[in-house]
Amino acid sequence: MTEKASSAPWLAALAGVALAGSFPPLGFAPLAWVALWPLLVAFRGRPAAGRFALGAIAGLVWAGFTVAPWLYPAVRSHLAAGALTAILLTTGAVWTYGGVYLAIFALVYSWLPRPRWLAAPSAWVLLETLRAHALGGAPWALLGQSQHALLPVAQIAELGGVASLSFLVLMPAAALAASGRERVIGLAAALVATLAAAAFGASRLAAPIPVETGDDAVAVHVVSGHNLDGDPLLGYFVATAAGPPAALVVWPETAVAGYLEDDPVARAAVARTARSRGWLLLGALRYEGRAAGRRYFNSALLFDPAGERRGIYDKRWLVPFAERSPLPFLRTVERPFTGGAPNPVPLVAGRLRLGPLVCWDAVFPEPALAYTRAGVDLLVNLTSDRDLGRGTLQQLAFSRFRAIETRRWLVRASGTGPTYLVDPLGRVNQGDTLRLVPGSGRPPTFYVRHAGVVAWAPAVLLALLASIGWRERTVVPESERSGAVRTP
Repeated sequence: MTEKASSAPWLAALAGVALAGSFPPLGFAPLAWVALWPLLVAFRGRPAAGRFALGAIAGLVWAGFTVAPWLYPAVRSHLAAGALTAILLTTGAVWTYGGVYLAIFALVYSWLPRPRWLAAPSAWVLLETLRAHALGGAPWALLGQSQHALLPVAQIAELGGVASLSFLVLMPAAALAASGRERVIGLAAALVATLAAAAFGASRLAAPIPVETGDDAVAVHVVSGHNLDGDPLLGYFVATAAGPPAALVVWPETAVAGYLEDDPVARAAVARTARSRGWLLLGALRYEGRAAGRRYFNSALLFDPAGERRGIYDKRWLVPFAERSPLPFLRTVERPFTGGAPNPVPLVAGRLRLGPLVCWDAVFPEPALAYTRAGVDLLVNLTSDRDLGRGTLQQLAFSRFRAIETRRWLVRASGTGPTYLVDPLGRVNQGDTLRLVPGSGRPPTFYVRHAGVVAWAPAVLLALLASIGWRERTVVPESERSGAVRTP
């Protein structure tokens, strides 16, 4: 084995470690800009099988460090699984939702048209789009999400979502892996694009968020952190009664233990809270139908000041293994949930139009985009966080992009942690009360209006680069087309 061959797996592993380090809990965002450089260098001269293996190594290391530390204990706790079962499920998830995509990227890398500093980011974004939707979807730890705290750059999400950031972040590594003139041009293009993104973001951050006070403003009070109490419902009732007056009170996911349909005492307590405090939005499990035809939902329920239920949002994106099985033959949930409608409509609480996002929903852009097109005032993420551990930091980081993409406030109500208020620029504040003026939201962003076009842009760019490359290879020099025979 040559020295170059023996070092390639180490380069791949180094890329995986650097990529993992760019995400929370370490969260050193600049690492992401060069993390894949060692892997791309290791691809040089490798056959397809060798590239696939290197990509698999990098992907498993990356996903292992990013996800496995919290996923393994979550599987043990949530599914009451034994150690061996938890190891197998965690390994399967790390490979299925992480490693395999880097392996596929490695496989196709050498077949991409030039310049690869444009083609490689395009291919990467397309694979991230596939990962976000295949087998029910898992847009967790997308490359662009590593920049959640680098707010001047993160603002371009209002133009192209997280995909635009993934594209931008991969450009420098792809340029560094090139050689000669292509490297110089690629690095120059990456620098110009990054400076332009930072300038755009700086201009957005320089514009202050209006202070929403006065008679037109309404208060939203969020009560978090009581899901693990001996009597969670009592905890939320007491904390709500002690809180300030508000037009809307929010409780987190599964704030009510069990099903309201089966618990008249809980139903009465919820109705009593709404009658005493006003509009109430809370997370609860529910079901419809009877016997074998019964369907189960993880929902957000809206109650009016008379204590009557006035709106329902059913969680659209269900967590693999915990709420649904990602594969038909793999039974991991005794009562699998049914997903809600793909294009949810806002819930109306008096003057407020609300966009509920239950837990995992907030990692996907689609529900927030649909709400914003329908004129939502506020995005509300109801989550439990009970089994997430350090994954809670990741979910909060990734959810910040819903506020940036839509330029709407996002409040995060947690069953086991604090409340977070994320402003339309993605800045995270810890607090429990938000004031806003209904109907005063900013106009829909470019991404809200044209997300479908943005999704196709990488494919169009790849096709364009491929056609240019094919044309250059097939152009016959003038001297050859003339048929002239040169004489010595």
